[in-house]
Amino acid sequence: MQKKIRILVVDDEVTSTIFLKRLLLKNDYDVVVAYNGVEATQELENSDFDMVLTDWMMPQVDGIELIRRIRENLKPDPYIIMLTALISDGARQHALNSGADDYLAKPIDVNELLERIKIGIHKLSNALDVNDKDKIEIKKQAVLPDFVAVGVATSTGGPPALAALIKNLNKDTKASYFIIQHGPPWMIETFTNRLKNNTDLGVELVQDGMKIQSGYVYVCPGDLHLIVNSDLSMTLDDGQKENFVRPSADPLFRSIAYTFNQRSIALVLTGMGRDGTNGSSFIHKAGGKIIVQDLKSCVAPSMPRSVIEEDIVDFILNIEEIPARIDSIVKEINLN
Repeated sequence: MQKKIRILVVDDEVTSTIFLKRLLLKNDYDVVVAYNGVEATQELENSDFDMVLTDWMMPQVDGIELIRRIRENLKPDPYIIMLTALISDGARQHALNSGADDYLAKPIDVNELLERIKIGIHKLSNALDVNDKDKIEIKKQAVLPDFVAVGVATSTGGPPALAALIKNLNKDTKASYFIIQHGPPWMIETFTNRLKNNTDLGVELVQDGMKIQSGYVYVCPGDLHLIVNSDLSMTLDDGQKENFVRPSADPLFRSIAYTFNQRSIALVLTGMGRDGTNGSSFIHKAGGKIIVQDLKSCVAPSMPRSVIEEDIVDFILNIEEIPARIDSIVKEINLN
C-alpha cells in the first residue's frame, strides 16, 4: 500500500484550519494541524512531513520565521507552500526568498490549491537528486575559452555582499563574472548602476545576444534566466522558473559547466532557499571549483548551507577572502 502524503497545516485561524483539514482529508492526504509556528516547530521535530502549508501572520513565530527554521534545521526538508492574505509582489518575493517553494494568496481557490499540492508532490518525487552525482553528464569541450567563468548566486542580503566582493576583484584576473541576484527588474537595474561606480571592471546589465569578454561583470536582469552559450554569447530566457524564482542561478551554473568545463567557478553567497545547489553540482562534475560564503557572515545562510550539505565545496570563506581565492584559482587553472 502506497504511503500517504503527510501535510502539516499551520494557521492561527481556526476556521481556516478546519476548512483545509477537511479538504485535504477528502483528497486522501494525511493531515496534522498546528495553530502557530511554535506548535509547528514541535510537530516537525517529532515527526516527518512531506509538505507544509503555512500562514504568514501568526503570533510568537510567524510563517517566514517558521520557513527559515525548517530550511536551516531539517534534512530532508518538506515542500512548503505559503498561504497568506498578503498579496503584493514584494511579499511574494520575500516569502520565496525566505525558502518557500510556492506562494498562494487568500482567499484560497480550492482547485488551484490542490493543483499546487500535486505539483509539489511531483517535484518531491521526480526532481533531479543532486546527491546522485552519477546522473550528471558533462561533455568535455575540445577547445575551452582562455578565461575562467565565475557564476555568482545570491538572494537575501546579496547587494551589500556583492558590492563588497566586486570592489575587491582584481581587474587583471583572466575571468568573467556572472551575477544572479534575486529581485524585481527595477531593483536589479538600480543595483547594476551602483556597481559601475564600485569597481575597475566593466559592469553590464546583460542584453540578449551580448558577447562575453574577460574582465567584465555581467548582471542578469530581473525575471529572466541567464544562459552562457558555447559561442561565448549570452541568452536571456523567460522559461519556467526554477526553485520558484526567475532568474535562478541553476540554469546559469549548468550552462557555465557545459561551456567552460574545468574553467568554471561557482560562488554561492548569502540567501534563503536552495538556488545554486543543483548548478554547483554540475560545475563540480565538470571539474570546476565551488566557493561558498562563510555561514556566520551571511544575512541568510540557507543557500550556501545547502551547497555545503552536498559535500562538493572546495572553499568556505568570508567576503573579504573570496577575491584573493578567485585570483589564486584562476592562476592555477591557467597554468594547467
